[in-house]
Amino acid sequence: MDTTLEHVHELEPHIKVARAKAGVVMFVLSDALSVLAILAGGGYLRALNTEGQYRVAGNAPPAFVPGLLIVIGLVLSGISYYLWERRARKAGETGQTPFFLLALVLMLAVGVGETWIGGTLRYVTPTSAYGSVQLLVAWFTAIHLLLAVFVGILLGGRILRGRLAGHEFIAEVTGYWWYYTVVSSVLLWLFGVYLA
Repeated sequence: MDTTLEHVHELEPHIKVARAKAGVVMFVLSDALSVLAILAGGGYLRALNTEGQYRVAGNAPPAFVPGLLIVIGLVLSGISYYLWERRARKAGETGQTPFFLLALVLMLAVGVGETWIGGTLRYVTPTSAYGSVQLLVAWFTAIHLLLAVFVGILLGGRILRGRLAGHEFIAEVTGYWWYYTVVSSVLLWLFGVYLA
């Protein structure tokens, strides 16, 4: 019996890898445009503050120290993921799982921390442009961090079941999102500090 028809829709491995990389890169680029829009919009609103109405009295900036701890956790998470990924991308190796688990736990901790920061921001009504931008930055960052945790959990399940072998490119394309999340979150935090 001829099995040629069964394999007609299977793609060559290099095509699967290229599609996965292109898909994640397009997703990162489209999301990066959102980050640029937030930066441009917030900066523009601040620049238009000719009458001192940008920040309503009583609107305090987010706490600096928790934000700084989140940034430190993000950077450590990115470094841990990198240390795991560079070994995991080699054929036949699974990487050093403790580094991956550390990266995932750190990303979860900073995601929860950013969610807490977003939940504790209390701005007077009506919300000023400053309050709107700070809330947007906090919740945009929190959602991205928690999305990275979700992707990390999916990857962790693949690692623990030993299903990464032969699919080493998954560690690389997940890294694209992981590193982008770290860099964009740090930029947004710096922007929030600048606005204060």
